Amino acid sequence: MKDTRMTEQKKTRRAEPINRRVAADGTISYWFRVDLGIQPDGRRVRQRHTYPTLKEARAAYRRISTEVASGTHVAPREVTVGEYVTEWLAGRRNVRPNTLAGYRDSLRPVIDTLGDIKLQKLTKAQIDDLVTVRLTSGRKASRPPLSPTARAILDTVTAGGDAGVRYSEITTAFGDQGGKVLDRLREAGWVTKPRRGRYVTSPTPPASESAKGVSPVTVSSMLVLLTAALNDAVDEGLLVRNVARLVERPRETQSEMSTWTREQAAAFREHIRGDRIEALWLLSLLGLRRSEVLGLTWGAVDIEAGTVTIRQARVTVNGGAETAIGEPKSARSRRTLPVGADSEVMTALRSLRATQARERLALGGWGDDRDLVAVDATGTPLRPEAYTDTFRRLAAEAGLPRVRLHDLRHTAASLMLDNGHSPHAVAAWLGHDPGMTLRVYGHVYTDALAAAGGSLLGGRTDISRFTG
Repeated sequence: MKDTRMTEQKKTRRAEPINRRVAADGTISYWFRVDLGIQPDGRRVRQRHTYPTLKEARAAYRRISTEVASGTHVAPREVTVGEYVTEWLAGRRNVRPNTLAGYRDSLRPVIDTLGDIKLQKLTKAQIDDLVTVRLTSGRKASRPPLSPTARAILDTVTAGGDAGVRYSEITTAFGDQGGKVLDRLREAGWVTKPRRGRYVTSPTPPASESAKGVSPVTVSSMLVLLTAALNDAVDEGLLVRNVARLVERPRETQSEMSTWTREQAAAFREHIRGDRIEALWLLSLLGLRRSEVLGLTWGAVDIEAGTVTIRQARVTVNGGAETAIGEPKSARSRRTLPVGADSEVMTALRSLRATQARERLALGGWGDDRDLVAVDATGTPLRPEAYTDTFRRLAAEAGLPRVRLHDLRHTAASLMLDNGHSPHAVAAWLGHDPGMTLRVYGHVYTDALAAAGGSLLGGRTDISRFTG
């Protein structure tokens, strides 16, 4: 009986197509080929595997044969994470250029940190480590950014050496706006005023910000895109499973939506009256996105008809190093807003256009020919981060509660709903879905409904009955 079992065992082993090879130096190895199927041209796909011992070769043959039979076998590939993610990004053809730039920014930490790892060797632990680093120290230390105009003025002050430059020299070279930029450079610590009427560069410029973590939302965006890329790798047969799906997303804290009251919005409007770019601040108060304000062209402003048409958006790309002009955020974002020919914002737009005409004439023309409304006194497009920083400064000067620039959009939506406008009308004005309007601003709409009910019943409706 024992002899029979040994004979059957030997037959089973001989049935495995494992070959023994002796190299010229006497090294022994074991190899086999596995039939992986048939190519579209009819040729068979056969793959060779070599191992140093017979035991390893037998174990590998049985494992690979089982995977091939079940359709789960993935052939070894040398492609790295960086190579695959880069190719995956290049294949995104049905997204806007601005969106694609955002994808690249989100996945840059993956390429920089995990890019050299073989795609098939990527583990959950490696992605977890990247998530931890991003959350704790993912934002690199950097000095506060300077706009091109601020940089040019700082260079002019630096060229003045110890003697410095006069305020009038800056305003002569850069216009009245240049004087305001000089004042902001002084406030930020880039420039000092050692004696009356003279400005020199600071011996101790603003220190770099210390490294800190990025937001959970930023990390989640990275994980979502990486998961999508690895899903495609699984579908292509490059991976058996997607390890990014196993990584726990960081908990995103829901920030409280901040808005200004009607009185506070009016106070800001009064504070910026006469500002060179008053028209831009009014457009922001009307609920336009920053990208829409900065991407607006004079060709999209019909002063006679009193309309502003949103056709494009201007956003930061490459981590904020550059800006790009592309399609608005969504199809709904392409819209024409009837602000009124005699409205405050259209009056401010007329004034800004006249100001820019004088500035262009004084400089003998502008190098930039994109017809943008949001440019400085030299015709240079305003930097998005500089626009945001200036808004914060103006709001602080006006003594108003600190809110984000984007919160002006929330303020506009809340005030329109409070005035009794329907969610559909508000959504059309803002350029997004009505359902999102109700989700985000539902509390305001509920209050408006209560007021409407109160007008029907002769008194204010108790909204606690509906809201709990």
